[in-house]
Amino acid sequence: MTLRARLWLLPALYICAAGADDSRLHALTVAAEVAAVAVPAQPPERHFFELPSLDYVFRVEARCHGDWKPESLSVTVADSRVTRTGTELEGNANQLLELKVPAKQLAPIAMRDFCVIAPATEGSAAESEMPDWNRGTTARPGQMTIGAALSVHASLRCSLGDEQRIIYVSQPLDVTLTCAGPETARGAAAR
Repeated sequence: MTLRARLWLLPALYICAAGADDSRLHALTVAAEVAAVAVPAQPPERHFFELPSLDYVFRVEARCHGDWKPESLSVTVADSRVTRTGTELEGNANQLLELKVPAKQLAPIAMRDFCVIAPATEGSAAESEMPDWNRGTTARPGQMTIGAALSVHASLRCSLGDEQRIIYVSQPLDVTLTCAGPETARGAAAR
């Protein structure tokens, strides 16, 4: 084999050596249930929905490779966080974590033509209070899912002696809005 042919092999050897890095063999996956909340019908001129607190359930798989030991797991949405220690993770790589995100940590969602109280027209008073559920959409009447309304960030810290590695994962979170009927909207406004 000529010297030139050997030089062509060097990049391939470098790539193989880089692929053997233990930190790439650690695993962290996060899956979430879609949070569903009821929102009151809005007047036609208002286009922002203030979300109530959201409850999420996360299925997390957190594994450290080989002799590496899990030190901590952290799952964060907005300013809310749930953590697990290495002791809680040992022997149980699959975790079911619940996280409540308070309403004050959530920005309003801007939307048009969803759950709008129709303007008053000639006819009965009840007719003017009926929401115009979601004009122009193909979603189930009175319901809409907002993709990537929030995001979840997770980190897993693994250690082997004095050496540590941190693995990060981010995933979008969906929120399903259900338009509350006029009775619910009046009740919510009266609180």
